[in-house]
Amino acid sequence: MNRSGWRSRVTALITAIVVSVGLLGLSTTPAWAAAGTITEFPIPTASTFPRGITAGPDGNLWFTEYSGNKIGRITPAGFITEFPIPPTSSNPFGITAGPDGNLWFAEDGSNNIGRITPAGVVTGEFSIPTGDSRPFGITAGPDGNLWFTEFNGNNIGRITPAGVVTEFRIHTSVTEPFGITAGPMATSGSRSSMGTTSGASPPRAKSPSSTFPRPIASLGASRPARMAICGSPSSKGPTS
Repeated sequence: MNRSGWRSRVTALITAIVVSVGLLGLSTTPAWAAAGTITEFPIPTASTFPRGITAGPDGNLWFTEYSGNKIGRITPAGFITEFPIPPTSSNPFGITAGPDGNLWFAEDGSNNIGRITPAGVVTGEFSIPTGDSRPFGITAGPDGNLWFTEFNGNNIGRITPAGVVTEFRIHTSVTEPFGITAGPMATSGSRSSMGTTSGASPPRAKSPSSTFPRPIASLGASRPARMAICGSPSSKGPTS
């Protein structure tokens, strides 16, 4: 083959490579590459120690600022707005969306459960009967109420959207309950438990016939627990 023939073949090969690279550049980014991208958004107030975060009913994300004593809202685009909490040392920790369309949060420092609207207005501060209970985790329950943990109080608390608080004692002492979440609904007639961190056989649910076990993470007991929605040992009305 003469020199001109080789030159035409090399030119054709280089052209094919350039076209292939160009087509690859026009293709969409693979899903695995996009999923590994981390974007950070600085909070306006410095050293706030953000703790809990949850999806809100307004399509935004809501988070707590433990040292900043604020509730933060961040849009999917990354725009942050901060809302101060009335108690100067409330130290908000856990936060969750409530069944009433508001956000509910646990205040470690002020021993309250707080409520804030999607507009950023704090509409309730509800005190917990047990003093210095240190509420941390909070979650929405399938019964239409909010459930929270009392780290120092060794209780599991329940608060209605109206602000009525009920506490349930955990049998094992110094369990230091921390996180809490709603579990799957149990079938009718099944055995469920309330604060059975001692490892004893769980009592049979009283009512309703279908119960909703609530998994709890206990630091002191170093094991998870399960609680059924039944009974009301102690309660306290709203004090907002």
